Amino acid sequence: MVSITFTDQLGDSTEIVHQPGGSLMEAAVEHEVPGIEAQCYGAGVCGTCHVYAEPDWFEATGSKSDWEQAMLDALPLSRPHSRLSCQIVLSDRIDGARFIIPERQESLE
Repeated sequence: MVSITFTDQLGDSTEIVHQPGGSLMEAAVEHEVPGIEAQCYGAGVCGTCHVYAEPDWFEATGSKSDWEQAMLDALPLSRPHSRLSCQIVLSDRIDGARFIIPERQESLE
């Protein structure tokens, strides 16, 4: 099992424990993590599963594709450690990782 903590802008945290496999977004939606909207259901075209990886965990999330980076560049709240959670594989590599949810999700659709 993989343990992940999501923290919102008010400092409230939600910890989930989920089977490896699939995406971080899928696990967050299944566990009803507040702030992960996932309007495109993981197609990677809306930007509403945007998260900030804690700096110590950013590398473990894997590399961003050029396409994901272009999507993030279009989001007004994007930061250097931004990721689309639909593009992060839920694996033992990120067991214990922490992610911050932006103050709002901006849809690019």
